[in-house]
Amino acid sequence: MHDLTAQVTSSLLPFSGVTVDALGEDEISLDCVLHGRFTVGRSGLAWLASGSNLEVVHAVTGERLSAYCFSGGGGEHPPIVLAARDFSWLKRSGLLVGLEETEGSVLCLYDLGLSRVVKAVVIPGRITAIEPLVSYGGASTSTQQLHQSLRWFFGIAAVVTDLGHVLLVDLCLDDLSCSQSELEASDLQVVTKSPADIPRLREVSSRQGRHLCLQLNPPSGVGVTALQYVSRTNQLAVGFSDGLLQLWNMKTLKKEYHSQLEGGRVPVHAFTFQEPENDPRNCCYLWAVQSSQDLEEDLVSLHLLQLAFSERKCLASGKILYEGLEYCEERYSQDLSSTSFPLRAQATSTRLLSCQTIEKFRAHPDRDDSMNEVASPDTSLSIFCWQVKAYGQGRPSMYIGVFDINRWYHAQMPDSLRTGESLQNCPYLAVWSLDSVVQMVSTQTFLDVVVHERSLSRGLPFTCPPPEQCTTDLKLTFIFILNLLFFFSSVPDATCLLNSGLVHLTCSGHQKETLSFLKKAAPCSSDIISISYSHCLMSGLLSSRAADAPATNLSQEEQLDAILSTAVETSSLGLITGCIKQWTAEEQPGSALNLRYILDWAWNKVVQTKEELDGICAPLFDSSSNFTDPQTLQLLQHTQRLLSNLSAIFHCLLSEAQELTHQGLAGLMNKNMVSSLISKYAQVVLWFCRTGLLPEGLDALQIPRPFFTHSVISNYYTIRREELTRLAKNKWCADCLMIDGLVGQCGERLTNLWRRDEGGTGQYPPPTLHALLDIYLLDNIEEATKHAIVIYLLLDVMYSFPNKDGTSVESFPTAFSIPIGLVKLVQGLWLLDHNDHQSSFDLLLHPAASHFHFEWQHERVLQALMCHGQQSVALRYFHVTKPSITSTAQAKLSFSVLLHNRCLIEAWCLLRQHSNRLNIAELLGFLYESCQELGLMKELLKLPLGLSEQDCLEKFLQGTGGLQNRELLMVHYLQQANYIPALQLNQTLKMNLNERDPKVKERSNTRNSILDQYGKVLPRVQRKLAMERSKPYQHPSTVHKEVSRPQPLSTITKRSANEKVMSRAGFISSVLTKIEEVWLGKEATPQSSPAKTLMDLVVHPSCQTPQPLLSPPGPPTSWVSPKSFRKAPEFSLLQTPQVVKRARALAASGPVFSAFTPQSILRSNLRPTPAATPSASPGRSITPPLRPKETEAPKQHARPGLRDVLRRNMRRKMRKDNILV
Repeated sequence: MHDLTAQVTSSLLPFSGVTVDALGEDEISLDCVLHGRFTVGRSGLAWLASGSNLEVVHAVTGERLSAYCFSGGGGEHPPIVLAARDFSWLKRSGLLVGLEETEGSVLCLYDLGLSRVVKAVVIPGRITAIEPLVSYGGASTSTQQLHQSLRWFFGIAAVVTDLGHVLLVDLCLDDLSCSQSELEASDLQVVTKSPADIPRLREVSSRQGRHLCLQLNPPSGVGVTALQYVSRTNQLAVGFSDGLLQLWNMKTLKKEYHSQLEGGRVPVHAFTFQEPENDPRNCCYLWAVQSSQDLEEDLVSLHLLQLAFSERKCLASGKILYEGLEYCEERYSQDLSSTSFPLRAQATSTRLLSCQTIEKFRAHPDRDDSMNEVASPDTSLSIFCWQVKAYGQGRPSMYIGVFDINRWYHAQMPDSLRTGESLQNCPYLAVWSLDSVVQMVSTQTFLDVVVHERSLSRGLPFTCPPPEQCTTDLKLTFIFILNLLFFFSSVPDATCLLNSGLVHLTCSGHQKETLSFLKKAAPCSSDIISISYSHCLMSGLLSSRAADAPATNLSQEEQLDAILSTAVETSSLGLITGCIKQWTAEEQPGSALNLRYILDWAWNKVVQTKEELDGICAPLFDSSSNFTDPQTLQLLQHTQRLLSNLSAIFHCLLSEAQELTHQGLAGLMNKNMVSSLISKYAQVVLWFCRTGLLPEGLDALQIPRPFFTHSVISNYYTIRREELTRLAKNKWCADCLMIDGLVGQCGERLTNLWRRDEGGTGQYPPPTLHALLDIYLLDNIEEATKHAIVIYLLLDVMYSFPNKDGTSVESFPTAFSIPIGLVKLVQGLWLLDHNDHQSSFDLLLHPAASHFHFEWQHERVLQALMCHGQQSVALRYFHVTKPSITSTAQAKLSFSVLLHNRCLIEAWCLLRQHSNRLNIAELLGFLYESCQELGLMKELLKLPLGLSEQDCLEKFLQGTGGLQNRELLMVHYLQQANYIPALQLNQTLKMNLNERDPKVKERSNTRNSILDQYGKVLPRVQRKLAMERSKPYQHPSTVHKEVSRPQPLSTITKRSANEKVMSRAGFISSVLTKIEEVWLGKEATPQSSPAKTLMDLVVHPSCQTPQPLLSPPGPPTSWVSPKSFRKAPEFSLLQTPQVVKRARALAASGPVFSAFTPQSILRSNLRPTPAATPSASPGRSITPPLRPKETEAPKQHARPGLRDVLRRNMRRKMRKDNILV
């Protein structure tokens, strides 16, 4: 790894001019040196100090956030900032600042929000380091790990001095009523370690303006140079200038360890804590760095101390705590100026810039709670940054070293990187050179370097560990550890703090650099293939099988396969897509063969990955478990990533393809579609597993999370369909559930798919989640429709469990980037199916939902609203959406919505707009009938009708409604001034009058009076003719006329030119011959009569269904449509194996072993010769249902009926052929 180099990702981000001026050293003595640090944690700040000036800037942009200039009491010599440490309390952020004054030191609490000092305490000696312990106090559970004396303090800071003081200072954060400054610093009162009257002393000291403190170590004359509080061990690590190390227990306030480091009497400069993953010995580690920092020919040495404890437990707050230190010993040491590191010359001075530890925790849901284990960091890295100045070198060199303690465990815990060993072969330590940064800012001074935890990215081995290798956490730690530094794709992004600004950089790992090399050098030649294979092998990117085989034993084709697999596994598709684009652009003879090789390789990879995916998914659907183990999730994620990358390859091939044949283009398009569908299917399955909806359990199981219950949802929709049938009353369409329209849009293939599993009816809901997710493998359905069905079902799942947290289920639209308009549309349709009409109306008409709609949507919504009696809501929906009318049924529905809201004129205009010569009569009839039912005939008669409309109205009124419609017709005649038809109609009504009904008689008299008055406007002759025409003739005359006798056409026989005349006997013989040809082939009984032979043939007919439609001996494919067999072979991958519910099968089988006998064997024992019927479905068994033998009717009783049927069919055929008269 000697060639690892960091890359600069930004130019120098300078501080503001005010900050630079404040930190200038022109008027400051030489003792005031500029220094600064990044704050610890996620505050994202950096502080810089020079003399009495303090500047706080943003750690990313360099923006000035706060500034302060400290004042001294004497005035002659202003105070100097010695040290600073970030500190947070009561939702406020600040710094603990150590000042050096003429008479001593002052500890100040600086508030960043107020930009001033709020607390100040006088400290004896010169402050060298500050470390906060807690920012709270009192006898609470959060302070139970501290000594009883410390629990009376409110806010504790450890302060050390050059005289050897180790003080625990009470910051008195419970009293912020009075504000202090550095000029009004409080005195310090030192008390014994455990006095019984600390509460009283604290109260007295508070009134006198003093702060209490506990002194752990009295002044010894040896200065303290390093300080760190380790919360997991509850220890305070103290390092001295003579190389001594002390560990103080904060629970007992006793010194647990005191020793001289092996580096000699070199000052201890820094500490950092590191914890391995699940060490069964309860061991953790503390790094101690020895460096004088200011002397020439200084060396930096790292010492890793192993701390072994008797107990490791988890507190109520979730924090880890080690208790009972058993021993402490040095296990590893490293000199940063040794020849193992990439130095260009002999080092003359080495200076440590920073050290930090990055840890990442990973949840382990598969672990048993009874194991009483506490979480440990899955990733633990200690990062060191140092500066080396060599003899004769103009500018110093800088390096970042990363130590992976888990890989150190895996390497058998060596004691050091010995002289002569190469970093290239070191699996636990990697070093990056920062020369590119130094060259860019050669005149600047480096103050600190921080590595950002959030940008940590890690490469993974080629293959995932099998589950059997990870059965215990001990094996997970010592047999297969994923935290391989060798597999890190990149060290996190880092930021350098300089005296005038910030610089951002990134450090690419070995794998990332290898992949970058592959992208630049596409393997087009044999030499490049060999070099690329060697790079992949060295960086650990190859599979274990390929890595074990020497490169010389592999052919170029096998090496290329390994390289392509590496590109797909690591999502480095630029390697493959670059080759494809290069080969398609070239016109060399070998390019076509190379493209064909890529195509075949990618398709074989898809087939192999799909088989693996089916094997992974099988346990998810058979109800054999209730939770998904992490290994399964990891394998699913790995498979989904492969399929997604392979789909991208086919897309690139399709977009770059040139001069393809029709067959080649069709095959490439099919492969592209199939790979895309399988990739989406794997993505959805992975999401269902992550949210807990898979594995699919039984309905009876009580799982503390939302899950799919087919019985509950199916019962609800059965009731809803019955309710709609009752409400429709044969007037409206009962099939108006929105989800049924959504399913119906997908066609017959989805219906057959949902009939595949047990309990499936072909309607919503699907019987299993397996059937639901398989819709993503259907190639004739839009993806938006598939997403809509899944969203609809997820709404039902959350509706079924209102008391369970469904937050994870609600993330489906976000996970698949589904537009918010489609989500609101599906929610509106779901609410409409659940009778929440107003909320549904608001969502369906949401502006975002207006961009999405289904073809059937408007018609079904209107049908559903009208069926539920929501006429006004239906009218509003009709007016807002303005649905297009393309059929007579849609026009009738629109008329109904308008007429039920008494919008007759609008309905009439709509009729004239959408009627034509073919449907005008039907639409007018429907309109007139609806008006009559709704009492709108009077308003209808007021409309200006055309001639055709009047004709249809007259026919309607004459043919329906009785007396009332006749009177309406009469009124219509009078309105149109058609007096003669009105008089005739009235005369007809008078002749059919029932004299015994007084009401009818009275109404008739009124009508006659009105018509008499209207009749006066006609001439007498016309009035008389009108009266006479309505009377029937009394004596109609009879006319006799002789005509010739008609001759029946059936007596005239016509010989067909193409038909052969056949006698009755010949026809019977022909029929028998044809039946014999399709006979099953049973041997004829000797001495059988023709009639007996005929009846045997009738009882055993041949199955007319073609053989491919029957179930073949093999995996059941009953759900596959017969048309799929005629599709391209690529589409066979879109099938998933049928899943048998393991729990149900075991429950139904019982303890008897014979129940596991295949069903076909049992049937063959009961009925040795089953008859196949021509109507057998393609995928189902043709064996008839089992019946007891004694219930079967004898064959001779069925023969007379069959003979009669045969005779009738024969006679019908003979008459058709003109054989019988």
